[in-house]
Amino acid sequence: MDLKNTKLSIEEFPIHVTGARVDIVVLYADIRNFSSWIQTVSPEQVAELIQIEYERVIQLSIDFYHTFHKYLGDGFLLIWEIDDSLSFEDALSMSIGAAFEIHKKFWYVSQDLTYKLPVGLGIGISCGEAIRVQPESFIKELNEPDFIGYTMNCGARLQSISAPYGVILDSKASKIAEDHSANVLSHNSSKALHKFLIEPTKNGKEAAGNLKGLYKDDLNNFRHVVWPHMQDRLWCTDGRI
Repeated sequence: MDLKNTKLSIEEFPIHVTGARVDIVVLYADIRNFSSWIQTVSPEQVAELIQIEYERVIQLSIDFYHTFHKYLGDGFLLIWEIDDSLSFEDALSMSIGAAFEIHKKFWYVSQDLTYKLPVGLGIGISCGEAIRVQPESFIKELNEPDFIGYTMNCGARLQSISAPYGVILDSKASKIAEDHSANVLSHNSSKALHKFLIEPTKNGKEAAGNLKGLYKDDLNNFRHVVWPHMQDRLWCTDGRI
């Protein structure tokens, strides 16, 4: 929030914070080599790419119904909260669909713009429990919810080792995708959009081994999502950086 240009409202009510345990699917997307890239282009070109990514997030909310998102400068996160109307399988299916659309949009933008873009986005998806925190301070404009916990950390860390145009699932998401592949990976009638899971290479496992704070299961049993019919454009693994 830009505090310099925002008029803040002072509310008179008791200040407190509420928290609740929720099940979520979280998707982290990050533009690779962004810091190096911005040194080679104009501020206007940086702003244009960020604007395109922001618009993409809004479109994803319409197409894939995530319930929360947050912009992270050179990336963003999307969250699907699990409830009686949304199962882990359905939320995971939507998150993988969103990942495909993120990569597809970036690829098309890279073809359309006249200047060179970064090499792509890396994506990490994790499933599990988080704490949804809802502050209620005396400045209502600052009262935005947030999510914290292992699932959030896991998705962020796995995203960090995802190659450009890559998608990594944590161990729980991988198990759900394997057990419900018809719904999660192959629900689309187009064979070109069918997705598969593959194990990481030796290099990928070594990269994961350097991550801090991950459970052993997530270090050993994460998987890549691939689209075989789009292998020359819209997917990559740690072995094809």
